[in-house]
Amino acid sequence: MTEQPEKLIFPQNFDIKVIVAATVPIEESKANISRVFNECKTVHSFVSARASAKGNYITYTYNIDLDSQEQMNAVYDGLKSVPEIKFAL
Repeated sequence: MTEQPEKLIFPQNFDIKVIVAATVPIEESKANISRVFNECKTVHSFVSARASAKGNYITYTYNIDLDSQEQMNAVYDGLKSVPEIKFAL
């Protein structure tokens, strides 16, 4: 018997990490990420940026507020549409 994952209860506030190819300038990447949050009407604030050991990737951390599952899905779908973003957690 498998356990069912816990259902998220909204609103939610959490830190999201967005991993981006380091070939794109930092300000451009941050603008692209913020654009997605703004399009999804997601309250957000930049927390930090950290380069990978070899410098190939940069991880951006943002604190976001989500009001619904639909808004969360829209944020992740929007982030997938940005070419330099490798993945988001």
